[in-house]
Amino acid sequence: MSPDIDRRTFLTGIGAVGTAAIAGCSDEDPVEGNGNGNGNGNGNGNGSSEGGQIQLVQIPQETTDPIGVAGPINAWTNWQTHEQLFAYEQGTPPVTGLLAEEYTVSDDYLTYTFTLQEGVTLHNGDEMTADDVVYSWRRLAESPNNRGHANRIVRGPMSVDHEVTEDDETVPGSLALEAVDEYTVEMTLETPFHGTLGNLADPRLSVIPEGIVGDIEGYEGEYDYDEWLTSHLQGSGPFRLANWDRGNEIVLERFEDYHGSVADADGVRLQILGDPNAVYTTAVNEGNIDIFDLPQSQFDPELLSVEEELGGDRREGTYGPVTNDETLNYGETSLPRTQYAIFNTQRVDKPARQAIAYLVNQETITQTALRGQGTPAYLLTPPSGFPGGPEAYHELARNDYPYGYAQSDIESARQVMEEAGYSEDSMYETTIQHPSDRQASEWSSIASLIQDQAEAAHIDVSIEEAPSSTLTSRAFEGEITIYLVWNALNWLEADAMLRFAYPNQFAWSRWGAEVDFEYEGLSEAAKQATDAWERYEQHQTPSDSDQQARNEAYLQIERANWQDMTMLPLWHPIEELYWYDWVEGFEMHGSQRRPALNNVSLTR
Repeated sequence: MSPDIDRRTFLTGIGAVGTAAIAGCSDEDPVEGNGNGNGNGNGNGNGSSEGGQIQLVQIPQETTDPIGVAGPINAWTNWQTHEQLFAYEQGTPPVTGLLAEEYTVSDDYLTYTFTLQEGVTLHNGDEMTADDVVYSWRRLAESPNNRGHANRIVRGPMSVDHEVTEDDETVPGSLALEAVDEYTVEMTLETPFHGTLGNLADPRLSVIPEGIVGDIEGYEGEYDYDEWLTSHLQGSGPFRLANWDRGNEIVLERFEDYHGSVADADGVRLQILGDPNAVYTTAVNEGNIDIFDLPQSQFDPELLSVEEELGGDRREGTYGPVTNDETLNYGETSLPRTQYAIFNTQRVDKPARQAIAYLVNQETITQTALRGQGTPAYLLTPPSGFPGGPEAYHELARNDYPYGYAQSDIESARQVMEEAGYSEDSMYETTIQHPSDRQASEWSSIASLIQDQAEAAHIDVSIEEAPSSTLTSRAFEGEITIYLVWNALNWLEADAMLRFAYPNQFAWSRWGAEVDFEYEGLSEAAKQATDAWERYEQHQTPSDSDQQARNEAYLQIERANWQDMTMLPLWHPIEELYWYDWVEGFEMHGSQRRPALNNVSLTR
């Protein structure tokens, strides 16, 4: 049925951003457990050096079903209760084995064979088998409860071979997934995808007991769906669900039969709070939450001291003293997201695009509009997805960014515009559009900053606000001018961002659209980006050589964007967390995974 399979390890070349060798692919022992703990004291003033209940905060959520979660950062509960075949152990690359002990891949990079860990007990008392994996992944593709996330497994970048109906829906039971034996799963893709193992680390591909709910063909289910969600959300993690009281709390209890390190804490309680001010009151004024984030309105950069670089764009330090006289531990990680200004190249002339790039000081933006809660962006690809990782990102930005690293170059901006024929008496006119419903205050501050600076370079900037949906529709129609927007990596490699950054008919920048995408009519930079994307498309496997080719293409596209300035990077958002000294065993995680809390102990 499948080609001959060779044992391989996936190295990431100079990229080190997507997948790497997992335990078992060499002759190393398999990785046991799920990595570093993370958590909080018990928050009620009655903690002890053993046991206790870790207190967290959770914003209101629609589901705790793994196939429906919104993403890694929104999956506090699921990281405690569920596990996947692979994991970003510290939330940073490389990916490692978790429930998978080893894997092999066919010569054509289509068929993957996974050997599962034996002796993994699920929360219902059964041992995990290959049938549980197949059932869990089928649910992601076929269940109406997947909340639109089927593209994590079919008809997306990683697409398991399958049949479709006339309505382009997955035919039930048609996925090329097979439980070869009790501990072996075989998966065949439609086309090679370099980020397959990283994709399988997503919380939406968690393993649950086979047949626990009956929302796909062939299963009646042991529980009603809502009863399962609130009382029997069974997985293989170090904690299991005790109760989900919608709008109030989620309570987890220690799983004594966990296959890794059994949790020190008795359980985890996630108090559901939607009001940021209520979070601050409960966590800081009352000291009743152990790990939390601060609302931006309460953040004071004068209280922050960053003391240690953890690698992977993670940092730790202290914050305080706060209103209860405590000095908090502080951690941050750069999120795989870029906030940027996208220029409609048919409506904004190149000299104006370049002049605005000269005027923008990304450091000023992060320190003023964001109050330090972000990192300056000089490339479209976030550091965690950049070839070579964060260190390579920052080195290239410092050495090669052509519009002034950490400075506003007003003189160069003015010169560009004057060479194009503009002056104080003959101003260039353009408009910035930004959302009125998402990050409106930040966008408004940045737009005003650009507006004020642009006047010195003979550019008259108007500002428009509108709902995100309105601006997005206008962008599709080519009716935006300068749109302040953001994009996140759906998988941890540069192509997840750069697919929007080369000349093509779907690009909101309309880069090259004036020549109907005929190669001969493109600018030199657009030709370079087009050539780079074509080379990228020819190197889709996770092999060393293809990774090298992709990394080179990514860098060429980034430099081409600099040259024609179609998309101006502004900042990368960060996640910040704070915790008390009575929490032991915590280290700030990266953006791809919030760690399980089984290694956290409470000493208050």
